[in-house]
Amino acid sequence: MEALKEKGIPAIEDLKTDVSADFVFVKMTNDPLLREHFQMRPDLIERQQAQALTIAEVPFYEKSYSYRQSKFGRNCPLAMSNPKKVRDHAVLYRERIYYLCDSIEKQRFLNEPSRFTKAVESVPRDVLSKPQVCVLGLPKSGKTTLCERIAAETGAVHLNMDAILEEYMERDCTQCERIRKWMK
Repeated sequence: MEALKEKGIPAIEDLKTDVSADFVFVKMTNDPLLREHFQMRPDLIERQQAQALTIAEVPFYEKSYSYRQSKFGRNCPLAMSNPKKVRDHAVLYRERIYYLCDSIEKQRFLNEPSRFTKAVESVPRDVLSKPQVCVLGLPKSGKTTLCERIAAETGAVHLNMDAILEEYMERDCTQCERIRKWMK
């Protein structure tokens, strides 16, 4: 018992042998130092591979060639229905960067990383159509500003048709020549 204490391993001193195994398990899981080892045993090794990142470290790992975004992209793997895109609560796990919505979800992910990453689909496969947004309106009514806000908050791709056509017209082909004449 003393050898365990010297190594910093928590130990229960007053353990009676005339009680049931369920009672002993309850006593052991009530101890905050032992709780995470007993309740989340399957993720004991996986927890060692998960590393919380600070806000300053995230750009370094994003630019690195060794680490990539997870299969969830900028979405939170705990709440797929919540499309918040924040980088404040990032976690590095198995050379992938996971972006979580808040500190509570970050702690849940750090406790059980394999629960939220293994055998989990990143996008629901039963949805036949992908969500799309089309913004229409009069000239100078704020369509571009609205589209930029929607793209920033949901991660949607903002397509500017004028920029797409201008880039396409710079190519050398007969169809581009016809479009240039038509646009003039």
